[in-house]
Amino acid sequence: MPEERRKVEARIRKLLKELSVAQQCSLSEISHFGYTLSFVRQTPDGKLAVVQLNDSAITIDEEGEIDHHSSIVIRSE
Repeated sequence: MPEERRKVEARIRKLLKELSVAQQCSLSEISHFGYTLSFVRQTPDGKLAVVQLNDSAITIDEEGEIDHHSSIVIRSE
């Protein structure tokens, strides 16, 4: 179990490096509510951070704006 946790933490650290400072600040604010960074997607408007809590997904654009009503669809396994 500890090895798997280290892999997850390493993956998240790698993703955090891809975020702008504004995105990192916004992520820090909402992580207190339990949201975690899932992945970063490159869009025509810049990088978009996708953050999840249970089945709920929100996005953070490069300016740090949080979209609680994102139209992004997360596929389940």
